[in-house]
Amino acid sequence: MPKLIIGVMSDSHDNIHNVEKALKAFREMDIKLVIHLGDIISPFIVRRMAELKYEGLTITAIYGNNDGDRVLLNKMFTSAGWRILDSPALEVVSGKKLLMMHGHGSIEYSRELAYSLARGMDVNAVLYGHTHQKDSKVINDKVVLNPGETYGHLTGSATVAILDLDEMKPKFIEL
Repeated sequence: MPKLIIGVMSDSHDNIHNVEKALKAFREMDIKLVIHLGDIISPFIVRRMAELKYEGLTITAIYGNNDGDRVLLNKMFTSAGWRILDSPALEVVSGKKLLMMHGHGSIEYSRELAYSLARGMDVNAVLYGHTHQKDSKVINDKVVLNPGETYGHLTGSATVAILDLDEMKPKFIEL
């Protein structure tokens, strides 16, 4: 049975070039599920993502604090056969409980919130965005993962991540 590896991205902020690079990287690794942790921003990005859609690709996203037209974002996701959810959201994938959230307030607060949720919830992983900073930690046998920013202009580094759900091991990918 093949390993189940998911793609994780966040904070693309309308950088269509890096979104294309991320989806290409995921396609090359035969990733079938991509989780976007918010701040997609404009619905036109979802249209481009749908154009780049490859066989078997599913995208589940959550809204970020900068996502504008939520009604149209939802419509675009739905028309592509995908979902966009309010943050936080709990998703069970291959028997693993994944808490997905964007983040709130400052970098420090968002990070501590993710760590606290990992300490206190019955989940296998807490996936978060918002800070634009990559982060990977294990707390109480739970993976806490922030893929960094797909955008790439705030920190100067555009990254996404993959998460092996069998071994619960993340890996960062530079775009």
